[in-house]
Amino acid sequence: MQKAHLFLLFAILGLMPFGIKAQEQGEVQEPREVRAVIVEMEGETVFEAQTEQGEIFRVDTALSYPQGLSFTLAPDDRVLLRIVEMPDGTQQVFFDDKIRTQPLLILFLLFALSVIVVGFFRGVFSLIGLAVTVAILFAFLFPSLIAGRDPILFTVLASILILFVNIHISHGFHRRTFFAFLGTTGGLALTWLLTSVFSRASSLSGLGAEEANVLIWKLDAITDSVGIFIAAAILGTVGVLDDVAVAQSEIVEELSVANPQLTRRDLFASAMRVGQHHIASTVNTLVLVYASAALPMFLLYFSHSSDVSSFLNNQAVAEEIVRILTGTIALILTVPLATALATIPRIDKRAKNRKDNAIH
Repeated sequence: MQKAHLFLLFAILGLMPFGIKAQEQGEVQEPREVRAVIVEMEGETVFEAQTEQGEIFRVDTALSYPQGLSFTLAPDDRVLLRIVEMPDGTQQVFFDDKIRTQPLLILFLLFALSVIVVGFFRGVFSLIGLAVTVAILFAFLFPSLIAGRDPILFTVLASILILFVNIHISHGFHRRTFFAFLGTTGGLALTWLLTSVFSRASSLSGLGAEEANVLIWKLDAITDSVGIFIAAAILGTVGVLDDVAVAQSEIVEELSVANPQLTRRDLFASAMRVGQHHIASTVNTLVLVYASAALPMFLLYFSHSSDVSSFLNNQAVAEEIVRILTGTIALILTVPLATALATIPRIDKRAKNRKDNAIH
């Protein structure tokens, strides 16, 4: 089994061309982004800010995109400025955003502390897995997609590697975790299949969201908007599929230890009774997570729809519905799949015990 783990890991890594770089975005010079500190406010929208290099700029936020978004600015606030070099050699300076890394860092430290205090060593391992996930996303997946690589293929590869590393780091290199990984991979394949079929059956272009339109417009290398949509749906189910597959595997393990005489059918039936409760709660959670992420968009389109049918037929709304339902169906089907796979090590162990008893 250890050889199977290593073979699978190296096979995945061998398929992943790390080091991909994004294509150059043309010869047009992009606006320069600088960090600065507000030194003086002139009214509510105008301020002077000093950059880390000592440059001082006078900025009118009324000319900037965030104007009207209720930013509260004050001296000593750290901000991002966007500087545009004009053809005549002059500069235009715009307020881009407030720098919020410090509160985000504090929040992350609270999160990490909570994980470690409650989860102990398991919590530490889960944080290591999280670090690996972030590294895979930023070092491999995002650059690959920006470079115009196949979004579905590369997202599936990244997702499989994320699952393999996280499941085994968090739960150890055991037969049951390997079969939990296989169950999760099966759920991932179901998500891929269902989203592909129903996105095309629903004539979705993948351009329902404003961000998708901007992405296709700004990055010439990215042309497959439907592929990006399917890739996002696949990536969104990775965590929850991991959760249910590992949970079912652990349930089968505990049942088998408590009663070694249980047959495979009994193990499956008992674990599925628990899994059905897991499905009931997780499905509701998954739907609410998706709905909350799309809440502003839902409110916008619902307020401009004449009826519910018109609202549901909107492409942006339809994309979210397809994403929610395909992910949920994959989650539901992963429970019996992972449970069935989890019973395999138990049966092999009983067969070995019977063989040993026969020899003695």
